[in-house]
Amino acid sequence: MGEQVAYNKCEHCNVELHTNESGEYYPVVNRMDKFTIIRGEYHPVGNHFQYPRNWGKKKGATILLETRIADKIKVLEDTQAELTKLQSCLEKVQEWDGDILN
Repeated sequence: MGEQVAYNKCEHCNVELHTNESGEYYPVVNRMDKFTIIRGEYHPVGNHFQYPRNWGKKKGATILLETRIADKIKVLEDTQAELTKLQSCLEKVQEWDGDILN
């Protein structure tokens, strides 16, 4: 078995979104206690994002927030499209004759 040549670990941080009593979001950044293997890609999951410490807390929090905003915009767009289809269907149903089926 070969010997490890490249150093593939670095310090990582976690940023999480929390809410205060008013319901407003605020990010909390914590540095991890141990070094973690460097990954090729970093993606937020829910309200949590782990990233290399050398990115800085501003970049980590920005990526988390931009991803959450993009997710919510997508949900709004999908909901608007579904609402439009449902309203169109309702309009067609309103044109039906009100008689009982034979």
